[in-house]
Amino acid sequence: MSMNIIDSHCGLHCTGCPWKESHGCGGCIETNGHPFHGECPIAQCCQNKGLTHCGECDIMPCEQLYAYSYLDPEHGDKPQGTRVEVCRRWAAENGKHAWKNVLLTDSGWHSSFESFNESTVKKNILRLFHEMLGMPPEQAKVLFIPTAANSDESRPAAGACFADLLSAGILPNNIRIYDIDGTLSLEQAMVHDVIYFTGGDTGHLLRRIKETGFDEIVKKMVYANKVYVGVSAGSLIATPNIEAPYNKETVGLCLIHAYLSFHCPEGTAPKMDLPLPHIPLTGNQALEVRWDGYSLIEG
Repeated sequence: MSMNIIDSHCGLHCTGCPWKESHGCGGCIETNGHPFHGECPIAQCCQNKGLTHCGECDIMPCEQLYAYSYLDPEHGDKPQGTRVEVCRRWAAENGKHAWKNVLLTDSGWHSSFESFNESTVKKNILRLFHEMLGMPPEQAKVLFIPTAANSDESRPAAGACFADLLSAGILPNNIRIYDIDGTLSLEQAMVHDVIYFTGGDTGHLLRRIKETGFDEIVKKMVYANKVYVGVSAGSLIATPNIEAPYNKETVGLCLIHAYLSFHCPEGTAPKMDLPLPHIPLTGNQALEVRWDGYSLIEG
């Protein structure tokens, strides 16, 4: 089926659905959000917001769409997250939310956090960051998030991440450090060109993001084509789930339709028991992520 046929609000194709004839379902669009099983909350949400489908929403996937698309191994999407991908394609084909500037790294763009010199630069990853930036680095404003580095062991790595930005040409006065506490507004966040998440405790980082509503701000920044840079934990939160794939307590940002592992030895085999592809990244690798997929970058 052509992906540009918009026949539902949530991205689940009605055309050809066996329930359509067997249950006399008119579809959520034709019935104003009342398919055969009664009122659909996702359809009602779209209609109340004046949206054709969820792909036009700047916080997609919300909790409801995620539950439908990711959390039910028996009745949910196969493969997991399919309707989210469909909605993203519908939106991009109509000129909305064709985002592309997400860089998920294992450890930034230096091979060593102890030595910031030319010999330790992962040139392809740094080059990609500059391409995503699309402006002289000394002009860029960066929102720096060290929240994951909440232990004595991980705090030095956060400092190294800060130095990583400086090595890319970012000026220190253009870096705002924000330890997620709920005080940053959307308007204040959107003046930045880059949002950079350090490594550390992934669970702690994700909890703070959700408790403060910062997850919605992050998605709005990404969909506005701000540059998202993740290091380790900061990359892991971009996946559909940071733990078991059907755990509703550890839902990620769903910027990439794959599961990730970091700091892996070369030759590590991907896990084959997950509902989406698994990518084990070495210290020399990163992922370039766009609305329509991802590419592996060798440093």
